[in-house]
Amino acid sequence: MAFVIESIFLSSIFLLSVFCIALYYYVTRKFNFWKDHGVTYVKPLPFFGSLKSVTLQKVSIGSYLKDIYDDYKGEPYVGIFSMTEPAVVLRDLDLVKNILVKDAETFMNHILDLDEELDPLAARRLLTLRGERWRHMRVNLSPTFTAGKMRKMFYLVDNCGKELVKYVDAEVAEGKYVQVKDTMARFTTDVIASCAFGIESNSFKNPNAEFIVQLRKLFEFSTLRSFAISVSFFVPSLLRLLRLSVVDPSVNQFLRDTVWTTVNYREKNGITRGDFLDSMIELRKRGNEANGHASRDSKSETPVFKVEGDDFVAPAFSFLMAGFETSSSTMSFTLYELALQPDLQQRLRTEILEVLGKHNNELSYDAMKEMKYLDMVVSEALRKYPILPFLDRMSLKDYELPHPSGKGTVPIPAGTGVYIPVLGMHYNPEYFEDPEKFDPERFSEENKSSIPNYSYLPFGDGPRFCMGKRFGLMQTKTGLIHIIGRYEVTPCKETPVPLVLNQKAFVISSVAGIPLKFKRIAT
Repeated sequence: MAFVIESIFLSSIFLLSVFCIALYYYVTRKFNFWKDHGVTYVKPLPFFGSLKSVTLQKVSIGSYLKDIYDDYKGEPYVGIFSMTEPAVVLRDLDLVKNILVKDAETFMNHILDLDEELDPLAARRLLTLRGERWRHMRVNLSPTFTAGKMRKMFYLVDNCGKELVKYVDAEVAEGKYVQVKDTMARFTTDVIASCAFGIESNSFKNPNAEFIVQLRKLFEFSTLRSFAISVSFFVPSLLRLLRLSVVDPSVNQFLRDTVWTTVNYREKNGITRGDFLDSMIELRKRGNEANGHASRDSKSETPVFKVEGDDFVAPAFSFLMAGFETSSSTMSFTLYELALQPDLQQRLRTEILEVLGKHNNELSYDAMKEMKYLDMVVSEALRKYPILPFLDRMSLKDYELPHPSGKGTVPIPAGTGVYIPVLGMHYNPEYFEDPEKFDPERFSEENKSSIPNYSYLPFGDGPRFCMGKRFGLMQTKTGLIHIIGRYEVTPCKETPVPLVLNQKAFVISSVAGIPLKFKRIAT
């Protein structure tokens, strides 16, 4: 009997050993890829690849890619491993141009690939869509973001700016410092709710309103959610395997209910506001008239397709994801930098008041466009704090990179991930002298032409360039105009210097709030 037990034990040990050896071989089978091709690479570890620090949430994706960018000076690109698969981090600007623009057809898709069952809205947003579905949605949504549409929508953003001023006035009257991060988030919440969902969220008056509560769920970075987001940008297939979603299902249902309630009310009562949702209603109408078949609009030659269900709600969700965190953080970082440099703040205030004076002290879209120094200030904020600190693409077919030695090429198999470390490039002293300094003069008419092409990418480039750039800049600048035109902003004893950035978030954000002191000025 003892012999039988011992035999079973030894057999189990043998089988377990064979399994472990096979598993090790499987996860490391491609680890010589970059070495075999003579390419500098980050040494991988079994199961982690090159991503141990990111997987364990010791460092954010953007910071990790910046570290690689900084550590391998002189290399045109660096090999890494996304768990088991080879991927590449670009450093050379010509290669960045090729991937984003010249050879964009080969790199049209993002690595990010979400399951429509697990993430029904996130998987259908423009960032995630692929192939023809992406092309159709992009073409049909592009007219929503023209300068003309921004002018029509501007009054909604300006109204939110006026509510922002009322809130800050109340805080100042009580002698409080202003939590800028939270305050700007309320402003962008109201803007997105108004323009994309057609509702008044009233976040300044009721911070616990349902829209605000749901929005917090969307942007909370728990350990599990941060892991899921990181995995989605490196090994998206693992999300399906682990059945992980990046958005809480209750948020999906709330957004569906909000959109359809508003749409039904508008259609029943013949209401139009000139906002994003009106554009989606018009697109849906055109798609229904085409009976759901791909066709051509006789006037514009624009592809028309049926938009129903989650395909209709997803663009509003995309609007929310793209416009909330990016603009609120950009405004917060800008106010922080201006508080530390009062001379820059005063120059901006002078421009704001002078331009408004030419327009009878009425803020309009055209008045905002005249503020050149404001544009310089925001551009520098996006340089120092690029909200999305990296870009990603995936090769759709086999591709060849020039060998670092200058001789021959390196084959890149279809499905290989390509990463562009935007944060690293924005802090490269070869492109931006003294990169830690906040200096809007980099973007003056005289100086911006000296910035190398493809070294400044806060909105990406190529066919997948951020379509919402105009809207994002509009709400960012509107908020700043209302604040800087009325208040002197200075640091207080609670203001963190320097800022500490959140290493769990995949976007650039501060760990804590950004408290600043606001003082009303005579205008």
